Amino acid sequence: MKIEMGKIPIRIELDGPAVGDVYRTKGGRGTTKFFVIASIVGNMAHALGIDGDGVIVSTTSYGVDTFARRNLVGRVAGMADLTLNIEWEDL
Repeated sequence: MKIEMGKIPIRIELDGPAVGDVYRTKGGRGTTKFFVIASIVGNMAHALGIDGDGVIVSTTSYGVDTFARRNLVGRVAGMADLTLNIEWEDL
């Protein structure tokens, strides 16, 4: 007997957090409902806090291990490959 798994929608639990991963907040003040990991540098994850409408309302940094202990609730596909361009002011 075999159980067909299909395409597993999220990474296997043993994988660490990655850019674009979305996690629920654990309370706190303000309107932040989710954290979206924007960058991982060394053992630190830097995240954008978004409200229920997807508006960026805060930022935070936690150890990667902190997010690894939370349940992944979604992912922003392609975020790791996103490039924003600065338009410099004339001197």
